[in-house]
Amino acid sequence: MQPYFSTNNFTLFKGDCVDILKQIQDVDVVFADPPYFLSNDGLTIQSGEIVSVNKGEWDKLDGTMYEFNYNWIHAVKEVLKPNGTIWVSGTMHNIFSIYQVLNELGFKILNVITWRK
Repeated sequence: MQPYFSTNNFTLFKGDCVDILKQIQDVDVVFADPPYFLSNDGLTIQSGEIVSVNKGEWDKLDGTMYEFNYNWIHAVKEVLKPNGTIWVSGTMHNIFSIYQVLNELGFKILNVITWRK
């Protein structure tokens, strides 16, 4: 498996994280920015123009949000070192599903950082 970028003790892979995680082990840190699933064929106003909210196929939900989050978080748990950590970025659209899965899989949530626009 070819890294997308690598330097010193940092390696970045590009692709489906579940497939990638099946090929690695003993991970210290995972930073995840999973899809927010906002691509629902809706419209919004951006700089005074009506634009689509669709970001791409990767942001469209296929199945349930819970199933999607369970699959990738479970894959992380399988490769994370016992003292490893996971950082997850989210929005109000997906973070509660992520929290539910983290809790069910036995992760201890140490901090919640909230940015307010």
